[in-house]
Amino acid sequence: MELRNILTFLKIAELQSFTKAAAQLGYNQSTVTVQIKQLESELGIMLFDRIGKNIKLTQKGTEFFEYANQIAEISEKAKKIAMKPSQPKGKLKIGMLESLAMSIFPEILYKFHNKYPYVETVVKADATFPLFEMLNHNEVDMLFIFDKKYYNREWITSYAKEDDVVFVTSSSNPIAGKKDTTIDDILKQPFMLTEKGVCYRAPFEEYLSTIEKSISPFLEIGNTETIIYFLKKGMGISLLPYYTVKKSIEKGELSIIDIKDFRIKMYIQILRHKNKWVTPQMQALEKLIINELE
Repeated sequence: MELRNILTFLKIAELQSFTKAAAQLGYNQSTVTVQIKQLESELGIMLFDRIGKNIKLTQKGTEFFEYANQIAEISEKAKKIAMKPSQPKGKLKIGMLESLAMSIFPEILYKFHNKYPYVETVVKADATFPLFEMLNHNEVDMLFIFDKKYYNREWITSYAKEDDVVFVTSSSNPIAGKKDTTIDDILKQPFMLTEKGVCYRAPFEEYLSTIEKSISPFLEIGNTETIIYFLKKGMGISLLPYYTVKKSIEKGELSIIDIKDFRIKMYIQILRHKNKWVTPQMQALEKLIINELE
């Protein structure tokens, strides 16, 4: 049952004329006649009594008229789904690393909620590879991660910004002001690290392996905020993404330890699946994240 035939039926019923309906719809009268015959054939009923030049709904035509109006109304509502709303609303599921969820994202989410109060935001924090699985299985709409650059022909990287991973300690620690600090110098310090498998810890341990050294941290924990808390208390040093300690460094609470000939770089990235329809709320959050980071 074609929608255009139903709309033609409604116009004829309104104007009580095939000729006038054809003129308003921009059809030839013969086209209108064929459309009604098709509709009557599909329904198995006569929709109009045609007596001379008079057109009148049959009893069954009157009954169908109510359903035809409902179909036309639903069709109009369906069309509006594709129209860009003035205010994004609906659910938005974003997957991200816990370090981003605890550092950069709260301020972004605060601004996003104030600007788009009708969006229901769901944040799923996990490690990189579980997040990739969520993306591939449509469990999240987009990812906000910090890792090395990944390429997958099924994904679209809409944003990537290079950021350092730094050795950091309390500003009161004597090693904070030391020049020409070496790996041997920091290995003598009490160390706190994120858990094994975290993207930025692996390159450090791989480097130590090449120079036949290792590290035994006194604390391993997934929560970077806990590590930062202990660093401020003067408890050793750690290796963390710069974005997690940026504010503490600007306040003078923590200091970066420059290590000679050693540097780790990763990327803050926004990813989505290539087959994912980009909703207005996805576009809005992506734009806000990029504005904040730039």
